[in-house]
Amino acid sequence: MADLASVITSLGITETEAILALKSARASKPKHPQLTGKHNKFKYGYISDTHIGHKTFDEALFDYAASRFKQEKVDFILHPGDHLEGMSGRPGHIYELSEIGFEQQFERALKLYKRLPAQIYGIDGNHDQWYYQKNNGGVIVGKELERQLPNFTHLGEWEGDLAVDKIRIKLFHANDGTAYAHSYKLQKLIESFSGGEKPHIVHSGHYHKFLYMFLRNVHGFESGTLAGQSIFMRGKKLAAHKGFGINTVEYNSGGISSLRQEFVPAYE
Repeated sequence: MADLASVITSLGITETEAILALKSARASKPKHPQLTGKHNKFKYGYISDTHIGHKTFDEALFDYAASRFKQEKVDFILHPGDHLEGMSGRPGHIYELSEIGFEQQFERALKLYKRLPAQIYGIDGNHDQWYYQKNNGGVIVGKELERQLPNFTHLGEWEGDLAVDKIRIKLFHANDGTAYAHSYKLQKLIESFSGGEKPHIVHSGHYHKFLYMFLRNVHGFESGTLAGQSIFMRGKKLAAHKGFGINTVEYNSGGISSLRQEFVPAYE
């Protein structure tokens, strides 16, 4: 059997690069938290696609969401990706930024997320992963948030799962373009789940749209955004559905018996 040194050599990488790759793989191992509801009921808030670092991020809307979550006494908060705006390298993108680079964007996110009144469960989206994949920097945004914030739990990149008793919730962040019909992408996502892996609730980020759909006994949500329409979106004729949501879920041994959803929209 070949020793570790010869394996590393055969891969054409240095020992340091191998160690960093191993640390990254360990860091991105997803969690599957198991929570407990109260009297077969729980309430949660959600925000998505905050894009902290972009000039269109709405801090006043963020603070309003935090105050409503506190007022409603939510049990936890979901975030299906794109915490930060990132640094895309797209021509002219740097002029759209209020904070430039990882350190500035991340420090602002730390200050903001400390204001949220409950535990946050989040995943990394494609903008977050510019610091990991696109520039090969190896920074997993959600993992760094978890490291420095006691009220943040990183569930993974692209998707993650948690459960409240037997109610399974999936967070998902796509990496493709939007569709002509707002419902199409969420519909195809729910249809892609095999019977045994279907969640009870799925929250999707990325498209900056709000939509609620009940399909295949899955409560599906496009989760909106806290950022306004960017120059890129305007050029592609894509709307931004600004807002956040609060859902109240009741359940029994058969699954979800009631889901009351509220979306709080915001306008320019």
